[in-house]
Amino acid sequence: MKRKHPLRRMMIAVAGTTSAVALLLTLKQPGTSVAGASSQAGGAPPAASAPAGSGAVPAGGETVLGEEADTQFGPVQVELTLSDGRITAARAVKVPSTDANSRKIAADAVPKLNQAALAAQSAGIDAVSGATYTSEGYIRSLQSALDKAGAGEGTGQGTPDGGNGGAPGGDGTGGEPGTGTGTGTGTGEGSSSGEGSSSGEGSSSGEGSAEAESVLGDVAGTQYGDVQVRLTVSGGRITAAEAVRTPDSDANSRKIAANAVPKLNQAVLTAQSAGIDAVSGATYTSEGYIRSLQSALDKAGL
Repeated sequence: MKRKHPLRRMMIAVAGTTSAVALLLTLKQPGTSVAGASSQAGGAPPAASAPAGSGAVPAGGETVLGEEADTQFGPVQVELTLSDGRITAARAVKVPSTDANSRKIAADAVPKLNQAALAAQSAGIDAVSGATYTSEGYIRSLQSALDKAGAGEGTGQGTPDGGNGGAPGGDGTGGEPGTGTGTGTGTGEGSSSGEGSSSGEGSSSGEGSAEAESVLGDVAGTQYGDVQVRLTVSGGRITAAEAVRTPDSDANSRKIAANAVPKLNQAVLTAQSAGIDAVSGATYTSEGYIRSLQSALDKAGL
């Protein structure tokens, strides 16, 4: 055992020397590897993300913001994107949000109104059931956006809820002609610029005052408040009907008027006369509406 011990120690020494040499060779290699990593770090960055303008409106597109339209539960404001004279996108940038119920109603109604605007390519859209105030505010702001874009000529004709009544003769008046659409706030709205813009409607009409005439019927008193109807007549036909005053003596009267007036407006456009039926549950409002309607027809010679 003692004879073999020196040899064993020599073998261990040789093995240690070999390991040391291998280690030194290994340490020299990373110099190249580190340089390569440094080169990568300082090299060109990854491909840039999509250009900032990649999601912009296509060439020829235009974004137009309508005027704010106040409602009983908060303002509504519509923004449109138009391309080649067509509405390519509609969105509400402001909606009623005074309480949780208003927000819930708006969340349900606005997508439907946006879709309706795209389909109709005008403000001649129906109010969403259960969202009368939001719908009327939306339609008024939508009309003003179309007017600003120069795409508002005649867009209000045949609007079932009267939200754009008078628009065919008042393209330059923004959404004001629709401020008396039976929301139940008729007396306040009736005295606002919607009423006062009658003369302006003729002068700013894109169709010419000779072709469209705005006629205001007499005020018809009812047990719950006054009703007053305004018609727009063109070529001997009624192209729009709206109530600029509606009963508003209490919350129930306003609710009834808000439900009944759009139906009465539509009935007038269909009948082209005062021979329309009263709306069920709104007898007084309907009778006042028909009386004022008849006086407007008389004044228009229809």
